[in-house]
Amino acid sequence: MNKKISFTEFPKVVSDLATQNHYLKILTYAMLGIFSIMLIALILMAARGPEVIALETSGKPAKIGNTITENHVSSAIEEYMNYRYNWDNASIDKQLKFSEGFIYPSLLDSFRRSMVEVKKFVQNKNVTQRVYAQKIDVDLKKKVATLTADRINEFDSLKAATILKVKFQIELDNPTAINPWGVYITKETEGGN
Repeated sequence: MNKKISFTEFPKVVSDLATQNHYLKILTYAMLGIFSIMLIALILMAARGPEVIALETSGKPAKIGNTITENHVSSAIEEYMNYRYNWDNASIDKQLKFSEGFIYPSLLDSFRRSMVEVKKFVQNKNVTQRVYAQKIDVDLKKKVATLTADRINEFDSLKAATILKVKFQIELDNPTAINPWGVYITKETEGGN
């Protein structure tokens, strides 16, 4: 379907093509501008890191104040307990890695060194441990939290249930994605009162 263009129609056809070309250029530049703005926004949001939003039990954003309550600390200790004391041979590395989010940053190396023997024992003996909190007492003045829990250990075909008592010295610092409470453990003593 070759259409022959007469000499009189040629300027009009060229003019139409030039107009269409002009509109295509404008649209292309507009799309490049929008893409550039979106790319800059994406880079800025990715560099900013996660934002921690505390939620109430109803699911609405909580009103955060500077006051730390005993329930606040108790929730953080219970979450730490779920990572630190609930594991099996396959999950101990991952669980202890999450529990590091609750250890005061300057004490992370000593925590990791103390967990080396625990990891070896669990992996050599194929031990599983589950812990269920009974009571968490918090003394904000002394910065101490005491956990009493039921501990169930399984290895081979044996199961043992004992009471776990742990005393925590705590510090308050900046919240993170893993530790939105901002409660950090500086000392952990198992056993005793």
